[in-house]
Amino acid sequence: MAAGGIALAVVGGTGLTAMAAPASAHNVAHAVRSVKFTGNYKGTAQLLIDNGVVTISSVKGNGTGTVVGKSTVMGKGSASASAQCDPFTGTGFIQGPKAKINFKVLQSKSSGCSSGLSGAVKVAFHGVAQATGGTGAGAGASGTLSFKGTLALGGTSGKQAGSYTVALTGTLQLKG
Repeated sequence: MAAGGIALAVVGGTGLTAMAAPASAHNVAHAVRSVKFTGNYKGTAQLLIDNGVVTISSVKGNGTGTVVGKSTVMGKGSASASAQCDPFTGTGFIQGPKAKINFKVLQSKSSGCSSGLSGAVKVAFHGVAQATGGTGAGAGASGTLSFKGTLALGGTSGKQAGSYTVALTGTLQLKG
């Protein structure tokens, strides 16, 4: 049977006629497949650290990931700066020529830890991002990606810009 529930049959030996097969939930539903995702990205992050509140206004980077190929990652988020290690959250996407995957960083499963309380610092971060859809080969993306990386900052207050690297791994469920 061909996609969409259409079958071709020979009728009386004289030709081909299209016959509609009854639609069922089984043959109409979109197939879902699990795909391992790995990716590595590096880029820059723009932050404002002000009285215990961190606004992550921009995260931009380039790299390569399975499903998406050579791609760009972009996002934004927020955190508190109440301790040396703090949870954070945000939204973003990874986009390449093959696909776009949207995600949300889960605050309850993510943390950034500063190497110091003042001056130039290195922030080690890790966490979990939940896929929230996508397009192309990333259509209907769901599942989670674990990430781990570092961010170098010149200070611990005010406007800060720094370079980061991050590695992502996980399993995504994709339609099609």
